[in-house]
Amino acid sequence: MEIAVKAVLWTYRTILDTENNYVMGEHEVRIRMTQNRDTKYMSTGYSSSIANWNSENNSPRSSHPKYKALVSKIKKMEDDIHYEIKTAEKAGRLITHVEIKAALTSNVSLTPAAEKPNRILAYIQSLVDHYDAIDNPGYANVFYNNKLTVKKLLKDKDKMFLAFTKADHEAYERQISGTSESTRSHYLRTYYRVWNLAIEDGLCSKDHHPKKYIKFKAYKRIRTKKRSIKSDYWERLLNLKPAKDTRIYRSHLLMQFMYYARGMNFNDMIKLKKEQFVNNGIVYKRSKNKRNYDFELHPEAVRIINLFEDFHEQSDAGYIFPFVMKEHDSAKKIDVRIDSALKDFNEDAKAMAEAVGWNKQFTSNALRHGFASHLNEADVDIKIIQEAMGHETQADTRIYLADLEDSIITNAINGALITRGGKKKEPADQPVTKFNAINKEVA
Repeated sequence: MEIAVKAVLWTYRTILDTENNYVMGEHEVRIRMTQNRDTKYMSTGYSSSIANWNSENNSPRSSHPKYKALVSKIKKMEDDIHYEIKTAEKAGRLITHVEIKAALTSNVSLTPAAEKPNRILAYIQSLVDHYDAIDNPGYANVFYNNKLTVKKLLKDKDKMFLAFTKADHEAYERQISGTSESTRSHYLRTYYRVWNLAIEDGLCSKDHHPKKYIKFKAYKRIRTKKRSIKSDYWERLLNLKPAKDTRIYRSHLLMQFMYYARGMNFNDMIKLKKEQFVNNGIVYKRSKNKRNYDFELHPEAVRIINLFEDFHEQSDAGYIFPFVMKEHDSAKKIDVRIDSALKDFNEDAKAMAEAVGWNKQFTSNALRHGFASHLNEADVDIKIIQEAMGHETQADTRIYLADLEDSIITNAINGALITRGGKKKEPADQPVTKFNAINKEVA
């Protein structure tokens, strides 16, 4: 899109006060840039009367009191504009009059990185492509999901970073306002990150960052409620007897392994390879914090691994658990496979929890929290819990356990107080007959 550049006399307003090169009663001299029928203006810092301005040549007449200075100023500004256009052309980039005005009027010199898209949707897609190329599907998905929210804001039309206005940023905040607090925080942090990277790449200046317009308390770290499972219900889960060669039977074994493998994350468990299991111990790197773990497994965890050695399903890619195969030959394919397996597991976990009367949310995450909670309930020293959880400090462990204390307090109160009839209330047994129907249906 070609940019037309010329000097004009801004006759829509008369100068009412004198300042620098402006003269009372005259009109401001501006440089006008027109692109795709849209115009942007930049002030020269000079003014002129109609009599001293040649509208046919778009230049001051020689009778102008500051003729030479004004001609020089106009020429310099036009040269600067054409320089920005030529620089963008050499880099193979499309440049707009909005970007040029920002580059020449801000205190920050914008030097766009080579081959970086200066439109936001194209730029976010380049981030997605980058993380896909380096086999980091987690980050790729984060930016891809953020792109969808921006695309909705722009109604499928791409837009220059420098063309964003206060109204655009506020509209984005309103658009995601109906989501949960943690989801809003996630989207806005990523939105901030996109703009931070664009600023680093010279596509806009710090003055264009959305933080000027979006003031949102959810940028602070949000602590979500930890969901554990009471030890007596966990015991009932262990005593379930799913039919072999069913999906729920497999999920029942996986549930036990995660718990006895020190609350191992589902993602990390699925990625375990057979060579990582040596002398009843396991060696792996946790996906979340990239820390290396090397410890002896609980006998029950070892038992589960041994069961999977003779399982009717096997991984042809050397994994302990039968999910990732040779066909999953990229990080993205592995990530998608794990997401699918996790969805199945969480469905089965919910069915098993309902079967024993545990009606609260129960997913793979609850197993890690349950592991820590049950150690805590058994008065295990916090130093041991810290080591088992892989926390850097005891402060991390105390924070982790802070939301798990309610059941301990409740049990202590209920066990200590006398109820009607003069007896302490004992927990009622919950029937597990519902599980039989569930198990049959899944099988």
